[in-house]
Amino acid sequence: MKTKKKNEKRKLSMRRTRLFRAAIFASVLLVLGAVTVIARYGSRKPVPNSSAEAEKNFVTVEVGGKKLRVNAATLQQGPLSQQQSQQIADALQNNKSTDGLVQVQHADGTIEMDLQGRFQNVMIAKKNDDGSVSQACVDTPEAANAFLQSTGANSTADSPKNNEGPRRAEIKQ
Repeated sequence: MKTKKKNEKRKLSMRRTRLFRAAIFASVLLVLGAVTVIARYGSRKPVPNSSAEAEKNFVTVEVGGKKLRVNAATLQQGPLSQQQSQQIADALQNNKSTDGLVQVQHADGTIEMDLQGRFQNVMIAKKNDDGSVSQACVDTPEAANAFLQSTGANSTADSPKNNEGPRRAEIKQ
């Protein structure tokens, strides 16, 4: 009889131990799940839902003497301001004019000409509707407008062709 009682006590003790271990395991799993949920909730970034909140992400930095608006989160330049757009258009105005340019002919037959900052090109890019980026090298405001208003990923900007014939500058001997 003593043996039966000892066996029953042993079985009861083993059941209690198993039940205690199962309860500890379930508690640990519950705590880990709660910690995971709290961590995920705390790491969510709020999505800006208005243009005012989106504007907060932009900072102004000075690069090469020019002030640029840069998105602090993505490090991408923001849209051009009206003043920046006007500066580009002004730089391209009369870009192809030969007025006042003088050719200097040297004794060895070479011809030299100071272009006085004219005949410059500007590299522009735009984001297409499908997320791709198109780029073009333009030399007139009309070409820039044509490129920026075109649709499609394969858009290119060509200068409008004029039928004025070749341009010539005066020759200085």
